[in-house]
Amino acid sequence: MSELYDVTIIGGGTTGLYTAFYSGMRELKTKVIEYQQHTGGKVSFFYPEKRIYDVGGFLGVTGDELVQNVEDQARFVDPEIVTGEKVVSIDKQEDGTFVLTNDAGQKHHSKTVIVASGMGTFEMEPLNVGDRASYDDYIHYTIQRKEQYNRKKVAIVSDSRVGIDWALALEGIAEAVELINRGADFKGTSEQDLESLRAADVRVHLNSKVETLEGEGKLQQLKLENGEVMEADDVLVYEGLHIDKSMYAEWGLDTEKGRIPVGPDMRTNVEGVYVAGDAAIYNGKTMLIASGFNEAMAAVNSAAKYLNPKATPQVYSTVIYKNLSS
Repeated sequence: MSELYDVTIIGGGTTGLYTAFYSGMRELKTKVIEYQQHTGGKVSFFYPEKRIYDVGGFLGVTGDELVQNVEDQARFVDPEIVTGEKVVSIDKQEDGTFVLTNDAGQKHHSKTVIVASGMGTFEMEPLNVGDRASYDDYIHYTIQRKEQYNRKKVAIVSDSRVGIDWALALEGIAEAVELINRGADFKGTSEQDLESLRAADVRVHLNSKVETLEGEGKLQQLKLENGEVMEADDVLVYEGLHIDKSMYAEWGLDTEKGRIPVGPDMRTNVEGVYVAGDAAIYNGKTMLIASGFNEAMAAVNSAAKYLNPKATPQVYSTVIYKNLSS
């Protein structure tokens, strides 16, 4: 049998990572299972370059910076973090522990479970080029850590406002930015977006599709269907995404409009299973990043009391870390 954990968190987004930190602060043996190949969740995918103003303690923090900070915070308590695995079943055993099985049939064992996986898993629409696999290291579906494109030639493939946002974010960082749109217009844009794009040092290619990627040992250039060739060190792609519905009902959890109904203690209908973040629904629920942090603490505190009824209802970082040097 694999190692038994006190708490296993499904989802490695900002809520899941903060849950891991707080769980570790409560000295619970903690594991995180994330479906994507890296942590950060929707923040790292959908607005890493945008500034967020509704998280306490930050007068404007980019999604990328917030993810990095929460990752650092989680690593401080050294949880086990597993990426690239999708949990397909949760089975409660006769002894009260849980077996979580992934899509490859591998099993994880835990005394409690906290669901922090949002509204379900998602997959970005891949770049539709036949030789894509040869250049996977140079194809990106998020602009996460935009400093990695410093002084590089970047091609962005997108027919939406996301592509424009990425192009503007990389202007002044990348050596050159090419924006390739398979259509004649950009979806979901305002006139202000288009004015900003026209004023930027970004080459825009409308009604254009990438035909091939080329390079020896690494990506060096790409060729459009009209025969135009451009130099490129990296390609950023946003052409939509596929969202898989949550598996909460299959896990034996009650659901309401695709989410999990809970009270203030974040308890689900299954004893020993809790929820935090966008997956939760209750009266007064707000779909904000900051809400997930509060729910994470409530879920961990409930799990701690479930594991040990004599455990304190909550803990204080100023007490736990009072002797920690700054």
